[in-house]
Amino acid sequence: MTFLATATTVAVLLFGSTVSQATTATAAPTTTHTAADYQGKRPLVVFIGNSFTGGSPMDSGGIARYPSLLSAELGFRWMTLTADGAGYASVGSQSSKFVTLAKKVPENATVVVVLGSDDDASHTSADIRAGAAETYARIHDQAPGAVILAVASPWGESPAPKGIVTARNAVRDAALQDGNGFVDPITDKWWVSGPPGQVGQDGVHPTDAGHAEMAKYLAPVLTKLLPARSN
Repeated sequence: MTFLATATTVAVLLFGSTVSQATTATAAPTTTHTAADYQGKRPLVVFIGNSFTGGSPMDSGGIARYPSLLSAELGFRWMTLTADGAGYASVGSQSSKFVTLAKKVPENATVVVVLGSDDDASHTSADIRAGAAETYARIHDQAPGAVILAVASPWGESPAPKGIVTARNAVRDAALQDGNGFVDPITDKWWVSGPPGQVGQDGVHPTDAGHAEMAKYLAPVLTKLLPARSN
């Protein structure tokens, strides 16, 4: 969802920094990567999203957000491509949709995680599916060897609003039709079960606790998609 801040644009970040484990309702392809493919280099995971990924005033900063937490736990290099208010159909900051951000995915990406569709809640299912298919095709063009993992938007109340559910269903259908992985935070009850205080005072964005829960649910999924680490 869009939030107000003084300096928020498309973000391209490289970093690296904690998390636990959980089970997830997911459909994920089997990765064909092995540790030998990287010749001693750590795999690169790219995260595409909106302010759920890029951060908001509801969290305390980069190392508390889920990409950094996952990197610290699983040992991969990471990069985020984000724009406030962006989605598969929704145009965010700097006139960016997810497909626009996908044009920046580097060729050597191992896994590309596309998380979020909450900003698409006012759009039709057909428009969201079309935007998702276009986004996944662009990622395949940019990084032919990458595994794509689509993650619908988590939501801090149950049942989730109709538009959030519609967007979830459209993303799921597009991802699975393209043979990509899919994770359903609504079914898994991210931000609904678990510790309190996962959503900030704005009622939308994750706090540090919310980011920790996101990392907890995604860790076992990414573990299956990343090459095994050498001892």
